[in-house]
Amino acid sequence: MFKNFGWIVEAKLNAGELENFKAVMNSQVNRALTEKGTLNYQYYLSDAGDIMVYERFADADSSHEHIENWDAHAERWLAAAPATRMVHLGELPEDVRQRHAALDPLWLKPLGGFAREEAEGSMLKKDGQTTFENFGWIVEAKLNEGQLENFKAVMDSQVKRALTEEGTLNYQYYISDQGDIMVYERFKDLEASFIHIENWNDHAEAWIAAATPTRMVHLGDLPEELRKKHAALAPLLLKPLGGFAK
Repeated sequence: MFKNFGWIVEAKLNAGELENFKAVMNSQVNRALTEKGTLNYQYYLSDAGDIMVYERFADADSSHEHIENWDAHAERWLAAAPATRMVHLGELPEDVRQRHAALDPLWLKPLGGFAREEAEGSMLKKDGQTTFENFGWIVEAKLNEGQLENFKAVMDSQVKRALTEEGTLNYQYYISDQGDIMVYERFKDLEASFIHIENWNDHAEAWIAAATPTRMVHLGDLPEELRKKHAALAPLLLKPLGGFAK
């Protein structure tokens, strides 16, 4: 089992607002770099203007500091890209939940999996701005009725297998009280992702019998040979736009 404290924000870029959005994003990223407890602040963008921000914090105090700093950027941010969805990831306290009540966030709590403590962060300077690399994806699913124990069994088996994969850095399962499932997966490189897919194939039938996949998002500038592996789910491709992972 793992611990997590953070959230995902999704938005849609308004027409003609890319440069304005990048400006406010970069300002907020520079502010977030001063926040010791902000561990991940990663922006992704699709070619069609779909935005996703993955945020992770050390604790509740760190998240409040980040929210207060973001408040100074909120008006410009939302003018360029209205928020469409928010997902809370972890056992978040009520005071944090209330800060985002207007977006009615889906609440997903850790169910199983791991994050390797030794995994290195990713922070790059590109064109004078801070950005990052990423190689992974998110899978969403809906738990089938009466299948929780069966799903946990296949999840535990797959997690045990994934722990033997040195290049699998994050393999984290979340679930809501209503049976919404999200799996966050991150890999060292292309070879590591293919090893994980091959191992998952042994569990696929039992996994899908217990939970029906509803959505997949590719995170990173992933090559076509990998994209084809998940073609049946028509994954949305989101590429790094700015931010960091410490």
